[in-house]
Amino acid sequence: MSSTEIERLVEAAHAAFDRRPTEVETGLDVDSGSLLQLRKGCRLLDGAETLREDGYYTIVIEASFVAIERTIEFRLLERGRTQPSDLPGTHPGVYREAASAGIVSEETANDLADLWRDHRAKTYYRDGLATADRADAMLALAHELHAFVVGRSRHGHECRCDEF
Repeated sequence: MSSTEIERLVEAAHAAFDRRPTEVETGLDVDSGSLLQLRKGCRLLDGAETLREDGYYTIVIEASFVAIERTIEFRLLERGRTQPSDLPGTHPGVYREAASAGIVSEETANDLADLWRDHRAKTYYRDGLATADRADAMLALAHELHAFVVGRSRHGHECRCDEF
């Protein structure tokens, strides 16, 4: 591998993102920004389940947090609280907006933000170790929050979790 090859691959990656999308991931070919976030949540949960079975605990923890955030963003968009181009730009911002919109209580939002700050970042970036029980706990939380939000949505029928 050379720096020239890396530069070529960076350009190839840019070009791939600049082209019109083809072979879109299952369930993500939708016109609605809110449904896109919902379906990303569904796909993240499904992917996390698969990776959990194979013992990839770090990515299960990461995917669980991201699934929670995509699910909250779905609800924010569905309720007209934001636009796709104005989604919260930070992880804590997603949780604050979830409380502000009444998606979860202020206490739950603070707990989610604490969990993200204290454990997700530590597991992903620092010396925290991913374990099976931590991955299981995060995945269970992500599934429950997803079901909670979907169950209160008028577009809950758009959830594809049972299809994957």
